[in-house]
Amino acid sequence: MDSQLLTIAKKDIPLYFRDFKVFWDSTTSEYTDKELTNCYATSIIFKNWLICLNHIGIKNLDGIIKEIHEDINASFFHSYFGHYRSAHMHLRSVIELSLQLLYFYQHEVEYQQWREANFRIKHEELTNYLKKHPRLKTKSTKNLIEGITKNWSNLSKYIHAEAPIYFQTNLESAQTKQISKADFGIWKSNYLKTGYQINKLFLLFFKADINTFPNLNRELLLRNMKNKDLNELGIKS
Repeated sequence: MDSQLLTIAKKDIPLYFRDFKVFWDSTTSEYTDKELTNCYATSIIFKNWLICLNHIGIKNLDGIIKEIHEDINASFFHSYFGHYRSAHMHLRSVIELSLQLLYFYQHEVEYQQWREANFRIKHEELTNYLKKHPRLKTKSTKNLIEGITKNWSNLSKYIHAEAPIYFQTNLESAQTKQISKADFGIWKSNYLKTGYQINKLFLLFFKADINTFPNLNRELLLRNMKNKDLNELGIKS
């Protein structure tokens, strides 16, 4: 039996690579230069946050920020293979870990307990805490956090497969083995939204430190901010 399975595996597994290559090429062709620039810039947001936080002396949260980068980067590359359900799962993880990072920044005891798998905190507790935080206690920031929760709730449907429309196997692209503009567009919209929302939340939280960030990293973090966002951050547009 094992020898038969091995023979079949050696024939079968390369077929997956062939499918991946077809999807990779068609996804590459689907992007405009502007869209690709925006999506790639989103994939490296948290790599730049790692540099900026280290620059202002925050290094104890490196493990979380590296995992956030891994999640958003994985979402980007899963989309190249047409694995949109798993790409959405990684986006929810981006939100959850990002909110926890801001919480643990000022909760060292809970952070150590969490590192030892002895502490859990729910999404609602995190968002309620952040809404009351002195650095974030404004109407617009409350709206931002509520928008993040709405996004998180939508992404949760992919993790829990709340209905067949969230199944990978029911996607048009999965059935045709070809890229679907609709499937790709839904993922891209959610991906860019997640990157924008969390990046803005971080910028607001570390608002007092922005001007001390290295210029190149600061420029990348601010590139997807709108004029009203820059005004909130006290930066001239």
